[in-house]
Amino acid sequence: MENSTFIVTYLLTFLVCLILTVGLIFLINKGLKKYFEHLSQDTEIANFFVKITNIIILLGGLSAALTSGYNTGKDANWLTLIWNITGQLNESLGRLFLTLMIFAIVFFILHLIARRTNK
Repeated sequence: MENSTFIVTYLLTFLVCLILTVGLIFLINKGLKKYFEHLSQDTEIANFFVKITNIIILLGGLSAALTSGYNTGKDANWLTLIWNITGQLNESLGRLFLTLMIFAIVFFILHLIARRTNK
């Protein structure tokens, strides 16, 4: 296999990971905005925290999407290329899942603290 095949495949897989990350940001953006507005009672602070959260999710998804473990040696074939693609997608989705779980735990703790201080 030629090296150009690996480059094109890597770029296409990177774009898929990027699209998944941006799509996830669009899915949770509205809920994050309402959550932070309710938590902080200030629109500017809420917008700030939504932007920071979006940047962290984007960086988490991109850092995993940029990992490359492609085997370009003599033993490389279509099967190894497919395994490399699934490995890259698995790393990206796993990193996004971990990032979202950390955010969910932190947001839950912030919500509990806000409920206790409002009483």
